[in-house]
Parts: sequence; C-alpha cells; structure tokens
Amino acid sequence: MTEEQGIGDILNEYGKRERPLPQEELVAMLRELQEVLGCIPQGVREKAAEAGGVKTTTVDAIVRLYPSLKQAPYRHRITVCQGRSCGPGGGNALRQEVEQVLRPDRDGISADGQFLVRSVACMKKCGTGPNLEIDGEVFSAVRPGDGERIIREIMKKEGIQQ
Repeated sequence: MTEEQGIGDILNEYGKRERPLPQEELVAMLRELQEVLGCIPQGVREKAAEAGGVKTTTVDAIVRLYPSLKQAPYRHRITVCQGRSCGPGGGNALRQEVEQVLRPDRDGISADGQFLVRSVACMKKCGTGPNLEIDGEVFSAVRPGDGERIIREIMKKEGIQQ
C-alpha cells in the first residue's frame, strides 16, 4: 500500500464518523496519519480537518499541543523557558541565540528541517534558570554561548550540515 492510499484510508474511516470529531478521535486520526508519514505536514492537516469536520486551525493547535505529534520530520525538539525567572534572567537571550543558529521559520522548524524550536511560559525549574530542554534532557543555568555550543555539538555528532 502506498502512503497516499494509507492516508486516504485513514481519512475515509474517520470521515464516516459523527462530525465534528471529538478531540480524542482527532488525536487518534493524527497519530495514525503520522505513523504513515512520519509527521503531519500542512496539506495533510488540512485534509484531516476536513475529514474531522473541524477548522484547520483546530488541527494545527492539536498538533502543537501534543508533543508526540510532529508537523515536520524534524529529529530534535528544543524548548527554551521564557518564564518570569528564566526570560529576563537570560532565557530571552538564549532564545535569540538558538534562533540565530537554527533560523527557524514561523512554525519553529529550523532552516535545515532537523530541529523544532519552541518556547514555554515556565518549565517549573525557576531556581536553576535559564533552562533549555533538548529531546527531554534539561540543561540548567545555561549561560551565553552554551545554547549554541550544545546545538553545534548535536549537529557535529549527527553530521548535520550547518
């Protein structure tokens, strides 16, 4: 079965159900689509919204809300804390440093497609900020230059071109 057939089968199955689909079923459909494609690109999100009887913005919000759902086939997820302690204490500068290295688009996907860059309001680690999380590993008390160094180490280790 081709990817297109797999996607069509999933969309048809969920499209037959009562509409609009409840959030749990939308998430289940999106997870199935991601299993086929490895991610849920914009065109597929639009088709999923149509099949689920919801707006595309609803599907986009669900994809952003669930860390297990990916809008692009990136390999690494980077989260920068922008909370009350972290943001003014270096988190804002850290975010700029990360963005300068990775040049993410408006969806947070790096120019090379390998990283997703996100900010959160608080990581609940205020005493150790500024905090940076990469693929679930938290780096605390990150100083200027540390974010760039950590990212470049990952890129070098994995042979990702800069």
